[in-house]
Amino acid sequence: MSLTVKQVAKRVGTKKIRIYKFLLQHPGAHELSYVSESLGVPIGEVTQCVESLIDEGKNIHLSNKGAEILHDLPIVRKDVIDVSRLKGQHYRYGVTADNHLGSKYARLDVLNALFDIWEGQGVKTVLQLGNIIDGDCRLNKHDLTAHGIEEQTDYLIQNWPARKGIVTEFVTGHDHEGWWVKSEGVNIGAHLQRSAEAAGRQDLQYVGHMERQIEFKADGRRNILSMMHAGAGTPYAISYATQKIIESYSGGEKPTLLLVGHFHKFEMGYPREVVVVQPGATQDQTPFLRQKRIQSMIGGVTLDFDMDAHAMMHAFTVQWHPFYDRDFYKGKMWKYHWKGGA
Repeated sequence: MSLTVKQVAKRVGTKKIRIYKFLLQHPGAHELSYVSESLGVPIGEVTQCVESLIDEGKNIHLSNKGAEILHDLPIVRKDVIDVSRLKGQHYRYGVTADNHLGSKYARLDVLNALFDIWEGQGVKTVLQLGNIIDGDCRLNKHDLTAHGIEEQTDYLIQNWPARKGIVTEFVTGHDHEGWWVKSEGVNIGAHLQRSAEAAGRQDLQYVGHMERQIEFKADGRRNILSMMHAGAGTPYAISYATQKIIESYSGGEKPTLLLVGHFHKFEMGYPREVVVVQPGATQDQTPFLRQKRIQSMIGGVTLDFDMDAHAMMHAFTVQWHPFYDRDFYKGKMWKYHWKGGA
């Protein structure tokens, strides 16, 4: 007569109890064959029952001497990470994006204030993540203070903050300044740098279209800082787009640090063990953004991290410098605060 599943489970449970009691009553290690002979249980079933007892949390130890119940728990070995080895070269950057110079909504007051902050913090390099100028097309032609490539180029050269010892490394976006890449077939980033150099400015350095990877090497290893001007519209959640970008990387492609412009948002996250930062914008909400119900977070970021002797990055610090509408800085509260009031 065949047994039901319930009957089989009951028999197995009874055998496990007998084996466990046998090991409790007979201290020391016993070969499973001895347990099998002593209890009249086939060796295969003894093995299965012992493994099942271990899975259930019974303190049974298996060795080449056999099975035994331990009545004391072993002391867990203490692992120590020498944190002094994590220290190394320190890096500090200013990070900005979506400045849109040439737009009447660009916040030059904020951009200059950020450079004042970075100068005071000893920043030597500002990483700009695209849309450094506003471009010119039917979508924004009524929002501009400077029209066309040359006017906006001159406007940038005259108005981008210049601070002694600070270099701006910038990428260009697929949109805005990138419109001229598509319509005129011009490398707008290289044009901006050449024009700036011709005007005597060496601090505006074009480093790539849409994306740039900065490689840090040490001890034969490397880590990547990626600058990116993303595309597409603003998603329903601030972190959603950056999460999807990082999800799209294969394992070997992932940067250690990803800086993303385009969305006019501030964010610091850590999806898939990638430190991701969005640095906000220095452009107020435009009629287009208002129509699309898209907020523009005004501000910029100071980014700090250390890299140890093995090219591992540690101690990430993101300082978010928020700013508010223009009228706020003209109000009595602002003046009172900076005169030392509460």
